[in-house]
Amino acid sequence: MNPAQQHDFDSRARQAHAAALTQLSPQTLTRLRAARRQAPSASRRAWPWLAATAFSGVLAVMVGLQWLPSSPTPAPAADEPAVAANASDAALPANTLLDENPDLYLWLASSEAPPLAME
Repeated sequence: MNPAQQHDFDSRARQAHAAALTQLSPQTLTRLRAARRQAPSASRRAWPWLAATAFSGVLAVMVGLQWLPSSPTPAPAADEPAVAANASDAALPANTLLDENPDLYLWLASSEAPPLAME
């Protein structure tokens, strides 16, 4: 619809409204005006919807915060420092001993390892 047709439609609607108002009795107009004044305004009707929307928004944020980790994850530790050549085997952590001991791998390859692992 182009602007000229829109303007024509609006002017015809206003004329029809004015004609309808002239056909109403004064008592009916008085009752309609009183009803309009007593009707709740849009701002009063919007209050419950605004409160419900705010409550649901806060609830959604609270649920979303529950999905976040409670404490920040620690940064990955730096590589372990190189072990001094003169350190004794007792001073080394257990996993380091297993990783650096070639006898473990020889034992795993032997015929004794599978039966012992099955027990």
